[in-house]
Formats: sequence, structure tokens, C-alpha cells
Amino acid sequence: MITREDCIQIGEVSKTHNLQGAVIITTDSDLPERYADKPVFLLLEGAPVPFFIAQDGIICRNHTSYIVKFDYVDSLEEAERLVGAEVLLEKDMLEEEAEPDVFELAGFEVEDLVSGAVGEVSDVADYSGNVVLALSILGKEILLPLSETYIADVDFELRRLQVNIPAELAELN
Repeated sequence: MITREDCIQIGEVSKTHNLQGAVIITTDSDLPERYADKPVFLLLEGAPVPFFIAQDGIICRNHTSYIVKFDYVDSLEEAERLVGAEVLLEKDMLEEEAEPDVFELAGFEVEDLVSGAVGEVSDVADYSGNVVLALSILGKEILLPLSETYIADVDFELRRLQVNIPAELAELN
């Protein structure tokens, strides 16, 4: 049996969202979205109760809240009972998945999906919180911001990185 001590709080059910039982969860992390396929626990009457997020049942509203539809919560009345509950994740589940360090990308093979060119990540630099990849590709060094806009895929197992280098960046230098 899971206890409150086995969990960490990742947010709170702040209010209901619609007549079909969806709720708004406020949080300061993306953990609800990252673990949408795992049970979350709601602290109800002092005990963690497992809830599963319905298929396609989570929508990011903004950086601090999600619209969430739980399985078997199908009415406004059922959702109202959840308002104010702490949203918890099991600590053991979080410890299993260590977040990879972006500085491990140095030495990865890199493929530009725009030009088809192949190269290598020669360095990873942090400029006041802005992480930039130095790529040896297209016969020169290209500095590419670490952003979902430019990074298409990262495979830590194969040590490969697929990127989209805009023509403007490729033409510099």
C-alpha cells in the first residue's frame, strides 16, 4: 500500500473544468505530462488514491496548469470531490528515470535533416542559461541553440542527434 511518505507532491487539483469531469491541475513542472501513462495519486481524506489519466486526457493550458481528465471521473459532481486534493507521484517511479545531462551530447553524431549532412557535436556551452551546441558539420562550426525548434530527435543509446539547421545559420561564416 502506498503512503503519503512514499510520494512527492507535484501539484494540486485547483478547480473543475467542464461537466464531463475534467479538472485543472496547477503545478510548477511538466511531470503530469511526462508521466501521463502512470498512475498519479490524489490525497483524499489523508490517503493517496491512485487515478489514471484517460487516453488523450491531458492538455497543457500554460506553464503552470493542465486540463486533466481521469478515468472513471465522468461528471461535474465527481470532479468537485477532487478539488483541493494534492497531486502526488510515487518517489520510486521518479528515481528510476534520471534526467540525461545535456552536456553528455558532446561527441554525439549529428545529422542535419534539412541538408542531409552528417557531423559531430564538438561542444556544449552554457551562456548564462542559454545552452548552445557547437556542431562540426557542413565543413564548418555551427552554433545551434538547444531548442525543440532545432532539435528533432535525440537518441542517447545510439549517441545520435537529428537537427534542423536553418539555412540562415548554415550560411553564416
